[in-house]
Amino acid sequence: MGIVLPRLGRLNAAQRALLLRALSNAELRALDGDWGEWAHDGQCAPEGEWRTWVLMAGRGFGKTRAGAEWVHALVRDAGAVRIALVAATIEEARQVMVEGPSGLLATAGHFGGRPVFEASRRRVLFPNGAEAALFSGANPEGLRGPEHHFAWCDELAKWRHPAESWDMLQLGLCAGAAPRALVTTTPRAGLAALRAILADPGTVATGGASGDNPHLPRAWLAAMARSYGGTRRGREEIDGLLDADVAGALWPSALIEACRGAAPDGDALVRVAIGVDPPASAGGTCGIVACGIDGSGTGHVLADHSASGLSPEGWAQRVAAAAEAHGADRVVVETNQGGDMVRAVLRAADVRLPLRTVTATRGKAARAEPVAALFERGSVRLAGRFDALEAELMGLTATGRYQGPGRSPDRADAMVWALWALMLAAPAAPRVRTA
Repeated sequence: MGIVLPRLGRLNAAQRALLLRALSNAELRALDGDWGEWAHDGQCAPEGEWRTWVLMAGRGFGKTRAGAEWVHALVRDAGAVRIALVAATIEEARQVMVEGPSGLLATAGHFGGRPVFEASRRRVLFPNGAEAALFSGANPEGLRGPEHHFAWCDELAKWRHPAESWDMLQLGLCAGAAPRALVTTTPRAGLAALRAILADPGTVATGGASGDNPHLPRAWLAAMARSYGGTRRGREEIDGLLDADVAGALWPSALIEACRGAAPDGDALVRVAIGVDPPASAGGTCGIVACGIDGSGTGHVLADHSASGLSPEGWAQRVAAAAEAHGADRVVVETNQGGDMVRAVLRAADVRLPLRTVTATRGKAARAEPVAALFERGSVRLAGRFDALEAELMGLTATGRYQGPGRSPDRADAMVWALWALMLAAPAAPRVRTA
């Protein structure tokens, strides 16, 4: 360009408009293609000697654009290099890393020549002879053999075999004088492979929250804060934070991830219970969690119907709806907060199922420990992700001190009561389910 421009982000709106009106068409095209001008600080590669750069951030932070621009810079500066593009699947590598709105093809215009994507051969060819090949994190063997100068790994937290695929990639990341890898991902607390990469002395980690990207719509950020603020998913997907396990956690993140599975078929369940932990005060959270047990004796956490701010009649109706939705056999409710009142409220809400009332005589940790042991033995599965419930489980410790969100683990208590009734109490006769 014929003039030296200041960063547009340092100018106010009037100054930016004045500057842009003064530029020629050629200068405007050059400015549009100047990644350093538009990138926010979190998207810039770190200085120094490193082997792995982990860009771990919230949704919308600009991780994909940062990855694509990093690859373009490598091709421009290093020449005819070989690059591995690894995503959760080949399809995602193509749709996000290559053909997506922030992928290699869309961002290539200002580098002197558009690359060509050969879909049948799963590779991107650059005009200077550089080549980027597509791989899947679900197929570690596909990475056995090929050697690369650089690698861009997207959403490692979604890979089916993250540890094995990463190991195979590292064995082949040996071409050139300084092979490097970039990992762009949202965090996931239970992913041991991601923690191992972060702990490696050759790793540099950067990142931030979704809101660090000044180009994101503020309305979207506000909606995400309303939906996920204060939850584990919000901390991961929006804040870009990797939750650390608290000392002595009964449900460490790795255990939770190991027990996650698909929801069972309704016909496979022989009993279903709704665990209820009524709120201690008006407007508090009523824990309502549905659990079931199948014919093999495996327990399943089916759904979290917990709610806050409801009247006694409101949460009782929610319990009744959950029981009907899951075809429950019984409701198990803690009655420390007024047993007669709880029974009366549930009966008034037309909860006609057998109602088993339980009274907490020991601390929450003491009640939870035998249920946590069921998880450790692989006897209980989580039928999906339950962010608010899981955050409470991660805060229950063997010392008895609760270190999770909120004042009390209402959702966790409800789950514990339901699984206790299904798997640890004296067994009731299973109900025969008919179509």
